[in-house]
Amino acid sequence: MKTMPLAGLAAAMALGAHAQQASPAPTLAFAPLDAIVVTAARTPQKASEALRDVTVITREAIDRAGPISLAELLQREALVEFRGTGGAGQPAGLFLRGANAGHTLVLVDGLRVSSATVGTTSIENLPLDMIERIEVVKGPLSSLYGPDAIGGVVQIFTRASAKPRFFATGAYGTDADRMASAGFTTTERDTTLSFAAGARKVDAPSATNARAWCHDPDRDRYESAFANAQVVTRPWPGETITLSGFVSEGKARFDGCPDAQGRFADDRNEQTLAGARLSSFMFFAPWWSSRFTLGEGRDELRIEGSEPLRFETRQTQASWVNEFGTKVGTAMAGLETVRQQVLSGVAFTKTRRDTNSAFVGFNETWRGQRLEVSLRRDDDDQFGSRNTGTASYGVPVPGAGYLTATVGRGFRAPTFYDLYAPASDFYVPNPDLRPEKSRSRELGLRGEPFAGWQARVAAYDHRIDDLITYVYPTMQNVRRARIRGAEAAVEGTAWWGVRVKASLAVQRPRDEDTGYRLQGRAQRFGRVEASRAFGKWSVAAGVTASGERFDSPDESPAMRLPGYAIADARLSWAAAKGWRVELAATNLLDKRYEHVIGYDAPRRGVLLSVRFEAP
Repeated sequence: MKTMPLAGLAAAMALGAHAQQASPAPTLAFAPLDAIVVTAARTPQKASEALRDVTVITREAIDRAGPISLAELLQREALVEFRGTGGAGQPAGLFLRGANAGHTLVLVDGLRVSSATVGTTSIENLPLDMIERIEVVKGPLSSLYGPDAIGGVVQIFTRASAKPRFFATGAYGTDADRMASAGFTTTERDTTLSFAAGARKVDAPSATNARAWCHDPDRDRYESAFANAQVVTRPWPGETITLSGFVSEGKARFDGCPDAQGRFADDRNEQTLAGARLSSFMFFAPWWSSRFTLGEGRDELRIEGSEPLRFETRQTQASWVNEFGTKVGTAMAGLETVRQQVLSGVAFTKTRRDTNSAFVGFNETWRGQRLEVSLRRDDDDQFGSRNTGTASYGVPVPGAGYLTATVGRGFRAPTFYDLYAPASDFYVPNPDLRPEKSRSRELGLRGEPFAGWQARVAAYDHRIDDLITYVYPTMQNVRRARIRGAEAAVEGTAWWGVRVKASLAVQRPRDEDTGYRLQGRAQRFGRVEASRAFGKWSVAAGVTASGERFDSPDESPAMRLPGYAIADARLSWAAAKGWRVELAATNLLDKRYEHVIGYDAPRRGVLLSVRFEAP
């Protein structure tokens, strides 16, 4: 809905308001045993040894997802809430452990590609066919990644491989949903090249319903295309150079308001996300390695129709991270700089911001116990210096599993829209805003494997001060939030070879001043899934459920969103070597529900896909 200048930014803003070898710890549920993750500590480590709450979503899990978005995949696989304004290609924001959408840092191949104007990433235009795997780390990570990582980090890795391969996928489904993608990896001596590309077209129903402020019952078609490439070469022993880039473009129609004659314009958002990165990894000595990275992320939004507008932001970023092995553990030291620029058809009073950072980290393991500590100092050319820190400790508990504890502090700087956007009848920017601040505590337990089952549970208490809130006609630091909750997950093999996965979150996300629940958050949500293989065939079914939410900051009964439960199912057939045919259905019972008042969530969808992959 775009009814006045800057409303595209206003809608996005609303979504936001809303070495010593370690002794192996118990295996992390839902992650491969030997999975190497880099997001939790900013250096490579086994998922089973990470002290933070890490979920790894593999390409195999993405292939099984069916016709869903990235936000819906994160909800299924990583217990992440989201708030979406319709179906394919419509804006969505992530809530990690109840934090605002702007409190989650989304990285693509290590690059920030968010909009500096509103502070969130357009995840609706990151297609699943472009993704090789995803790492989700919940909890405070500002001491490693700086601003925007109060709630956690979602890092997306684009399609690439270390070994030669070829893959291709074609799919057709409900609402004339057509998808195709292909890619390859080839090697020549010490150089590896990976490339992938794909496209999608879907004649989606109207994103809005009769409860919306403006509702046009026409269909809101969505088109997208992507391409990504990566070159890895080893020019001489001890150094690896990586050059990578991606571009993803989405075109989504949306419902604007009619003119004086009652006619609707053909309103459309065209969004481009792109990034390029050059990285050099040097192995100087057995006790010293170094990685230097230079890159740029770009977000461009073009609004066409009754009120054409254009917004573009670029983030130039560089980092130098060194890792040192010592007699007592591993130390890390790094420098980082980010320059955010706004290039827009709308005049912002300031269009550039530089943040220079230094950080250190240390981890030590002794007698099965593990300690990880990180400290960071960010120097912003407007807000001055900010210090953040995180400490995590893990200890084995005989007969129970591995107990972890984390404490951390973080912050988030106001966005360009908060500070410098052009004034209008409904909005005046506030250049005197202060950064938001957070304090977090977490406890986790990874249970010891028992009879083929693995479980984990985590409890957390997050406090956020100086929350930036719209108070007509400007933004102010007037709110405090406290989010307490617990998450649990279990996975194992039940009777007759049936594989079961279940997860549940119970939380209390509150405005500390009013006592009301934070907008768009449920107090309970979760998922259960069962699957079984029969030779070349496999079947799976699952249910994703959420309790009631309120689409307002005051729990207004008129803005209550009822709870929902939606079912999905999948049938897969390994037809021949390298070939697989899958039939996937989402929202199987065609449940009608909303994440935002006036915007329908996707209804029943069925997708038939054919995949081929050769090593």
